Amino acid sequence: MWPSDVDTAFQYLVSQPGVKRDVIGVGGAGWFGVLHSVEVARQHSAEVKSLVLLSGETLQDGLQFLRQASKLPGLFVVADDDEYPRTVEAMEWLYINSSSPGKKFVHYSAAQDAPWIWYETSDAGKVPARGGHGTDMFKPHPELPGIIVDWLVTTLIKTLSRAPADALASAAILNQLWTSEGVARPKQQLMEARRRDSQVQLWPEVNVDIIGEDHVREGESERKAGRLREAKMQIDTAIEIFKLNLLAYPDSADAHYNLADAYLKNGQKDLARQYAEKALAMIDSHKAPLSSWSDTEQRRAEIRGGVQDTLKELNAAH
Repeated sequence: MWPSDVDTAFQYLVSQPGVKRDVIGVGGAGWFGVLHSVEVARQHSAEVKSLVLLSGETLQDGLQFLRQASKLPGLFVVADDDEYPRTVEAMEWLYINSSSPGKKFVHYSAAQDAPWIWYETSDAGKVPARGGHGTDMFKPHPELPGIIVDWLVTTLIKTLSRAPADALASAAILNQLWTSEGVARPKQQLMEARRRDSQVQLWPEVNVDIIGEDHVREGESERKAGRLREAKMQIDTAIEIFKLNLLAYPDSADAHYNLADAYLKNGQKDLARQYAEKALAMIDSHKAPLSSWSDTEQRRAEIRGGVQDTLKELNAAH
């Protein structure tokens, strides 16, 4: 099937009743499926809002497109037991080159990779199937169709052209928090990205929660050991990290509470009260999820309790 045939199929499918032409997801499996899916997304970038690629690679034009398509979320799936050589490396390369912060890499591991078998690509019969290539993965991994459906629902219906920020891709950004610049560089990167896309997220909220909470715990340990200067440095760092997360996730009651708790530990009571009261109001309103990563009733009760404890401590201090 040549690209012209693919485009004819695309035009036919988007013309069907009930199809929103400007909200299209494209998926492909195997070498030709991936190649042509990327090409369709490249040729119809205004319409294609989500990409699903299983076990393949693309050509230079397609790779360059992925490097530039920062608003195109992509799901990349591959298995170690793919019977075709290079597939895992090819999919890793596509994932790495995708410039979208909203991407996901599903890698099914095996005890050992499939053996390299030299073959004629035109004769698939010379390559024994191992259940690891393209849609063959559905049988040994029955959850995969559900992963794909969830991805498309998320990126085409729930949050158009958006997927949660990818933890693996965010590592290069978040690792800068441990440099001398601290939050300055990640903040600058977020602001630059937001000028291009006002809703983009460069890191998962929970990852920065974890980093900030580590500094809070270190601060508490230093305080108990009598090293008050070091304790304050840790809490000051935690506050800057939580402020960065709140900048990225302003609708998160969890992010507000984290900042309130850190301010309280730092003796900044007015700011602690301000953010605690805001967190409680957000929890009570139910206008937004508790956070981008958890909105269970159990989690809501846990955070509500923490906020109320913070306010009680502040009230007792008056």
